[in-house]
Formats: sequence, structure tokens, C-alpha cells
Amino acid sequence: MFGGYVQQLGTPKEIYDNPANMFVAGFMGSPSMNLFPAKVVSENGQPAAEVTLINGSTAAIPFATDTLGTSIGRDIILGIRPEAITDRDGADRNSQSVHIVEAPVEITEPAGSDTFVVSQIGGKDVTGRFRADVAVNAGETFPFAFNMEKAVAFDPQSENRIA
Repeated sequence: MFGGYVQQLGTPKEIYDNPANMFVAGFMGSPSMNLFPAKVVSENGQPAAEVTLINGSTAAIPFATDTLGTSIGRDIILGIRPEAITDRDGADRNSQSVHIVEAPVEITEPAGSDTFVVSQIGGKDVTGRFRADVAVNAGETFPFAFNMEKAVAFDPQSENRIA
């Protein structure tokens, strides 16, 4: 519930995997879903999310499906869970849509079986969940593996999920 209204009904897994809006996406999970601005662009004829990295460069990350193919040029909020952003070797081997983004590391936080790694994308802190034995240090540029099969897109105005 938010503002006196039920935001979404479903099992915890359904709600976690397929949030109806940005409130639900941010509410479910710890750490919560990463939400950052992106623009839908065409990358090799496929829709992709173009994001701005902390150093001012951009990266286009192709979507797993073409559900946003008619939205080229549209501003979106890209949502992706920390466990879907990891190191190259920790990426889901069954995914057909893992894309590497070289990004500066701001913070590393060892947490036992995982290490949380923070970079800044689109002016927002973005947290990835890496394996504990990954050698990654603040201040270096590191290849982040984004599993775009797990990514969702939200409308920046309504905050509702659009893909």
C-alpha cells in the first residue's frame, strides 16, 4: 500500500520480479532495485537503454526483448536488481542478454558471501552484487555485467512500468 492504495497484488516472487511501478520496485528487496535515467536508442537495429556514466561517457545496453522498439528517443527510468548487475564471471550463464559496461567503481562493500559494488550511472548510485572473491577496488574502472533479461522500464512521469 502507498498513499492509501494497493499498488500491486501477487506472490512475493511475482512482485519482486515484475514490479508494477517504481514504488513497488524500490520497496521490495534489499538492497532495493536500482532505478536510474536512460533513453531508448537504436543499437544495431535493436532497442537499447543509453545511460550516462560518472565520467560523462555513455553506454548503450540492448534490451532483452524489443518491447520498447517503438519508443526510440523516449526517456525512461531503467530498473535492474543488484543481483542482475555483477562481474563478468558471475553473470547468469543461461541469459542470452548479458552486456558489459565499463564503469568507474566508487565503493566496494564486502558482505560475507557477496561484495556490493557501487558505481554512478545517470547521476544515481547503482549497486551490483558481486561474488566475494572478485578483486575490485574503489577508484578503478571495472566491467559490470548487466543481465538485461532482468531489466524493466518505467515511465518517468507516471512511474508505472512500461516494459
